[in-house]
Amino acid sequence: MDLTNLNAPQREAVEATEGAVLVLAGAGSGKTRVLTTRAAYLVEKGVPPFHILALTFTNKAAAEMKSRIASIVPNADDMWVMTFHALCARLLRIEAEYLGYSGSFTIYDAGDAMTVVKDILKELNVGKEAVEPRTVRYMISRAKNDGVSPARFREVYGEGDTVRYSAMVYARYEDRLRANNAMDFDDLLLKTLLLFEEYPEVLEKYRRRFRYIMVDEYQDTNSVQYRIVELLAKGSGNIFAVGDDDQSIYGWRGADIRNILDFEKSFPDARVIRLEQNYRSHQGILDAANGVIRHNSGRMGKELWSSVKTGQKPLEFEAESDLEEAQFVAEKAASLLREGKYTADDIAVLYRVNSQSRVLENKLKERGVPYVIYGGQSFYERKEIKDLLAYLNLLCNPDADLCFLRAIQTPKRGIGDVSLGKLFAAAQAQRRSLFDISADPDGIGKKAAESLKDFRGLIESLRRQSEELSVMQIVERTFEDSGLRAMMMSDATPEGRIRLLNIEEFFKSIADFERDTPAPHTLAGFLERSALISDVDAVGDDEGKIMLMTLHSAKGLEFPVVFITGMQEGLLPHQMSLMDGDVEEERRLCYVGMTRAKKRLYLTWSATRYVRSGAGFERMPCRRSRFLEEIPNGCIEPAVVKRQTAAYISREPVSHSPYSFAVQGKISMPPAAPEQIKKASHAPAAFTAGVLVSHPKFGRGQIVSTNGEGDEKIAVVRFDTAGEKKMFVAFAPLEIMQG
Repeated sequence: MDLTNLNAPQREAVEATEGAVLVLAGAGSGKTRVLTTRAAYLVEKGVPPFHILALTFTNKAAAEMKSRIASIVPNADDMWVMTFHALCARLLRIEAEYLGYSGSFTIYDAGDAMTVVKDILKELNVGKEAVEPRTVRYMISRAKNDGVSPARFREVYGEGDTVRYSAMVYARYEDRLRANNAMDFDDLLLKTLLLFEEYPEVLEKYRRRFRYIMVDEYQDTNSVQYRIVELLAKGSGNIFAVGDDDQSIYGWRGADIRNILDFEKSFPDARVIRLEQNYRSHQGILDAANGVIRHNSGRMGKELWSSVKTGQKPLEFEAESDLEEAQFVAEKAASLLREGKYTADDIAVLYRVNSQSRVLENKLKERGVPYVIYGGQSFYERKEIKDLLAYLNLLCNPDADLCFLRAIQTPKRGIGDVSLGKLFAAAQAQRRSLFDISADPDGIGKKAAESLKDFRGLIESLRRQSEELSVMQIVERTFEDSGLRAMMMSDATPEGRIRLLNIEEFFKSIADFERDTPAPHTLAGFLERSALISDVDAVGDDEGKIMLMTLHSAKGLEFPVVFITGMQEGLLPHQMSLMDGDVEEERRLCYVGMTRAKKRLYLTWSATRYVRSGAGFERMPCRRSRFLEEIPNGCIEPAVVKRQTAAYISREPVSHSPYSFAVQGKISMPPAAPEQIKKASHAPAAFTAGVLVSHPKFGRGQIVSTNGEGDEKIAVVRFDTAGEKKMFVAFAPLEIMQG
């Protein structure tokens, strides 16, 4: 094979065919090329394809890997290239009888598993007020990924009602699945591990089959996946693991970073190869990212580098509030699109939690910037937001049948589909609204009629109160009295916590409305404003769109332009990690976000943020993220913003205030209205190293170096009498001298 297209460490990894090999593949270092080339190289060296097993985490990644291998070597179909779950399902179809199952077992998806949990809770007479079915399902899944049996459940997870109920359901859940010859997705892993541990002859059979094992994204393996791989690999000793300890960001869903950090303990003769050349970003971005991740102690160590040495340094923007931060992102994105150097598809806006998208979406829509939420929903399309909006719209318009149907079923009130069907048919026949006809329902059961009466009474009570209470007060009262708050509080899953964060952000949107719009403030006015903001027609469906996504969703992607928003203590790193006293995974998350950028990286945060205080929201100061503090001096510059007039950046020492920029020198620009800003008389491109310039205050000077382009181009000018100064050449009063 021709390996000349590989760099030296990549080639070393491909040619390391025997023994245990760990490839620490940095972001953008070409790990997929190494994996696929190595698989083809093994075949060329005489290894039968059916002796090769390649494991990854997504069907998409597995399909891509198999396609690439097939384009290089024949007989690729004989090679097992698949996800962990697909491998285990295939093995169990063959060997299920060892565990008391038939090979035709059913695989329960998430919906099937939830149905079983709900049925068991009903049998135990445990209602939602005691524990949410979602929480129980999450706890069972967590236990299976941790390898914890029903017998050890309470021993491992402690006491409390949630643990007690989950333990009771877990035992019955396992019995129910076995009786139905069924397994859930977690069982596929756990039962395969059980098969290997309890039946050595089965393990030996597959050790002989899989002589060469390759694992992608090794840092994302959980304890069960790690044990399966370890048992298989102990046969031939040939394991090739590719991963990046600096990109381990899924600890919350079971990934164990110790699997990659302790690789050399598991395989004492292991060879470690580092892929450090990055083919994605320029060196300026990598210098900043390396500076951040260097502060983690739990890592094996590597330094990313690029052959592209020039490029715009990362830019930091400190906003006065999260609204101004979102405004900056929207205006900068619009500006980049107007310049024509980037398309909407080239730009990504990243944030730590989904709730941060609300103000970003609002400002992007105001500016007419097309966007799409990647891997998620628009803020106003999320279920918890639509549930609450259904109640609020019903208060203003009782004739809104769709809102009536949504509200009356969330949370459940003992009014089934049959009763609702009869109510709907009667409303249609009499040409009345559902709310109107609910006053005298006919033909439905006594229990349903009582529930309907209670619901109608709730809405009427809230409508009366809405005439006297503020918008914030009536929304809070609705959230409480409707049962939505109790329903969400009982959901202890990670998704449940995210829903509560989204509701908190919704309350913040009300505070924004009451603060930023003229009185009188009415619920109807707020709903109209929300409807206009959430109108997806405002975003052009036929255009390219910039991507909005969480930092977790961004892993594996790359963009020419990346914004990371909310870089302040409590958001990034997130408050939960600060409470736990462990911010290393948060730092890895920040590192992942920074290394998505190819050409431009914007890091933004707000010096104040509105937070709930008592009955309302109060503006509170925010501290600059420690990750910004960790970026080395000279590796980041302040972003140009329109609220500032152009002047210069002095060589004064950096303030250690949590609101200062991390640059060698601080910005010295008095605030001014946008119309006061004046551009320099020369285009930014005219200012290059060696050019002689004059300044009305500093006199004659020469440009030593420049960084960036357009309005963000900064020049270091050495003046004859004033020394070196940094200046934004697009705005500074510099004149180019002839000769």
